[in-house]
Amino acid sequence: MSQQYDAIIIGAGLAGLSVAALLAGEAGKRVLVLEKQDYVGGRLVSFTGKGDRLVLNGKDLDVKAYEKILASVYAWVARSEPNLDTLFSERMLDGFSFEAGGHATFWGTRGRVGCLLDYLKEPIPLPGNEGFSVIDPESSALYPMEKGGRYGWMSDESNRIAKALLREMAMADEETMKQWDLISFGKWLNDRTDDRKVYEFLAAVASIHMVMGEPEMIPAGDFIRFMRTAVSIGMNLISGSTGIVPKPGFVYIGERLAQHVKNDGGTIMTGTGVQEIVFDGERVAGVITDGPNGPQRFNATKIVCTVPIRKIFKFLPRARLPEALVKQVDEQFFSVGMLTGYVAVKSNLLADAGIAPKSWLLVPSIIKAAEGFIGDVDIISIMPSNFEPSLAPAGKHVIAYSIALTEGELHDRAKVNRVIDLGREIFHKTFPKMKQDTLWEIWTCSDKGFGDWPPPGSRRPDTTQPGLEGLFFAGDGYGASTWGSGMDAAIHSALYCVDAMTGGSFVEKVLPEYHR
Repeated sequence: MSQQYDAIIIGAGLAGLSVAALLAGEAGKRVLVLEKQDYVGGRLVSFTGKGDRLVLNGKDLDVKAYEKILASVYAWVARSEPNLDTLFSERMLDGFSFEAGGHATFWGTRGRVGCLLDYLKEPIPLPGNEGFSVIDPESSALYPMEKGGRYGWMSDESNRIAKALLREMAMADEETMKQWDLISFGKWLNDRTDDRKVYEFLAAVASIHMVMGEPEMIPAGDFIRFMRTAVSIGMNLISGSTGIVPKPGFVYIGERLAQHVKNDGGTIMTGTGVQEIVFDGERVAGVITDGPNGPQRFNATKIVCTVPIRKIFKFLPRARLPEALVKQVDEQFFSVGMLTGYVAVKSNLLADAGIAPKSWLLVPSIIKAAEGFIGDVDIISIMPSNFEPSLAPAGKHVIAYSIALTEGELHDRAKVNRVIDLGREIFHKTFPKMKQDTLWEIWTCSDKGFGDWPPPGSRRPDTTQPGLEGLFFAGDGYGASTWGSGMDAAIHSALYCVDAMTGGSFVEKVLPEYHR
């Protein structure tokens, strides 16, 4: 095998595979993707139960292998009932598919994920929500929402303020958005209202889309651009804003992209980590890897790094990056994470409660920031098996929880247990049959699973950096023009990266204007 390539991509996650697919295909480049782990997809990790094992990328996993995979995406099991050994040995997970953490598509097939897959002629179903309900954490009452309808847990005045602020977000022009790029969403809210119910509701909506529990941490422009997109797409929080991927889950996106790369002549090497990026002066010349065959060198004049910036110093010396950027990364960047729960049940809780089965549920402010958390704690929940029945065995269902917490909170066992216990209590009151119908539960923490962020008002590190000729950066934490979070941001960044590498216009080719 020749060791010379047009481009080497470090990391086979969503951003890396997206870059590789476009370079190997339409750009006609000889591409090598290097992945440290022995699976593709990066943080898009999904598990499917098969007998007394779980399956990922066609490989059987026992309990230890499952925990090892979780660790590779900065996750661990905080609680399971019954314990993991029993869940596996008693085949209780057989036929269920679930994620390593909280994943969701934004705007279904009309979001950035759908746009890229359609462009590559690799479309897959991305079923979105058809309904949205709010649970009042104080009373556990359930309030199904209707387009243009009243928010039943709010007063008339709170309704008026909330709808006015949503309208302001939806109608903002680009010049206004640039001003909002400089502030946090917390400041945006506080400048407009002191109504606590309104603040809690909009902060909770922002929390799930940006995976940050504290509005002062959320870049206002990133979140509000997402809300503004709804006008152009013709969707809203009630229809299409949140979606899932059919069996085997979100890893299927990574598997399809990886196969696309291979079909176009690209090479993907798993179990092969990069130890060093090699330079010839200020220009990249290749990489040195450490894989099954020991150290190897692969040469290329263009290299793409998709590793989060707080972890790249393992193979890229700090002195290579601008001093001011390194200082900001060390002192101001932060990781965001999530507590995720998957609960298998014997009944269709949402349908039994008389609400649309494909609804997503919001429980705002179950715990106040004043009680020792950095921000109010909110719960987002869906029943993935209602969106796609293949995700659970016949006659069984899965309810999923996503709860944004900080890195420090996720390592505080008492805080994690308090959130889990209170969340369960609220849902058991709202859905009376849930406790008796529960088959099993798995709760995982991921403290760095959603990227590294600069403080609000600062942009992400750009796709290229001075003094690093031929080195490019892609991922949800890169790109001065990137906005959004998670998968949406990873794809946005990947497109900007490919344009910088080729002089092309893939951002315009792949994405409609409202996603650019």
